[in-house]
Parts: sequence; C-alpha cells; structure tokens
Amino acid sequence: MNISITGAAGSLGRAIPVALSERHTISPTDIRMAPGARMIVRADVLDIEAVEELCKGMDAVIHVARATWDDQLSDVENERHILETRLKGTYNVLKAASEAGVKRVVQVSDLCIFSGYGEEFIVSEDFLPLPDTSVYQQSVYLSEQIACEFAQQYPGMILTLRLGKLVDQDKLAADSPLEDIWLDYRDATRAIERAVMIDRFDGSSKWGLYNLTAGLPNERYSLLKISSGHFGLKPKFNFEDWWQEETS
Repeated sequence: MNISITGAAGSLGRAIPVALSERHTISPTDIRMAPGARMIVRADVLDIEAVEELCKGMDAVIHVARATWDDQLSDVENERHILETRLKGTYNVLKAASEAGVKRVVQVSDLCIFSGYGEEFIVSEDFLPLPDTSVYQQSVYLSEQIACEFAQQYPGMILTLRLGKLVDQDKLAADSPLEDIWLDYRDATRAIERAVMIDRFDGSSKWGLYNLTAGLPNERYSLLKISSGHFGLKPKFNFEDWWQEETS
C-alpha cells in the first residue's frame, strides 16, 4: 500500500516507517527533519495545499502530527499552536484525504482524555471522554470530534487509535515506577499497521475507535474490543519484569 505519514519527525513518526516499510511504500512528512529519521518531505498540516499534495495517490494516511509545548514561546502562542495543529491539522488531513479518495485515515490519539475517571473504573471505548481543561487534552478530545463528524459522511474511512504512554521496554530503566498506561512502541506500530489494513470496524460501520495499552494486570483500560474483535491484536510487550517487581 502507498501510505503517507504526518508528524514523521516525532518519536512515533520515526518508528512507523521502520516497522512498515518492508510491506508498504511509505511517504513520511513533517515540518522539520529529525536526527536519525528517514527522508522526510516537508509538509505543514496547517497548509491545505501541502496536505492535498501528500494525500495524492495514497491508499492510507497515518495522522500523527501534533505540536508540543515550546518554552521559547509565550503561553498564548503555545496554546494557539497546539490547538491549531491538532484541530485545523486534523480537519485539513480529513478533508484532503476524503477528496483524494484515500481509503483509510488512521488518527493517532491519546488515552489521556480519560484522565477524569478514578482508578476504580475499567475504561472502555464505550466511556465518554473526561479530559481535563489543559490545552493538550482539549486538543486531543476536540480533534476526535472532528473525526467523528467526518466519519458520518465518509463511513469506513477513519479509524481513531487511542494509545497509551509510549515507551521502549528494552530501554526502560529497571527501577522505573510501573505505569498502567504504558505501551511499547513496537505494539503501537503493529496496531497502526493493523488499523490501516482492516476492512471493517468493530462496533460501528462508520468510525473505527480503539484503545490500546500494554494490558498489564489490574489494567485500567479494557482491551476487549481491540483484542477479541475483528481488529484482533494483543500486545506482545507487557512489562512483566516491572509488574512482577511491584507485586513481589
């Protein structure tokens, strides 16, 4: 498949081509280059013409682009940049993809939008998001609403994948305190490739929506939908050494 990636200079964006390039033709894009990244085509998701160009001839688009806090900018500038990148960027990608006939857009989202639930809850895709009022969590939540609306008009095109906190199990310090939201990068890229490939969604024919973490014991996030349905993916990296240490 021909697949374009936005936000390809970030840590996840760099990992995706490494994982998928043997089976697909990958076109990484970003507004900047990054050390160790594969050749990246410069494209700003806020520039609709650039986004239209990156969607041409693509079977799928993996939308990872987001802005992070920059200490060189004022609070107002940071908030505007984060919101614009996540909201306007998502709108541009979905608009351009739908007009170009792209079959699948994978929107990479974040489980942080369930931060309002207490630890006594086992959160599934059926739960309504409870984000805090930070600009980051609000940008994630609102960008999902854009995807939901596009999915009503373009059923089957958009799959939103909410990921946990990305870490590399092989590089994690042995004394790192266990977090129930961990997810290894390799499981994230496996899920992203599966999200590109599946021909139908679990639970809805219009909008694919899945949560993914490592699936630790006493997991706060239900993996029933992503693991047992048509998506059919179970994490391979469960940080066993860390949770065994916690329970010993």
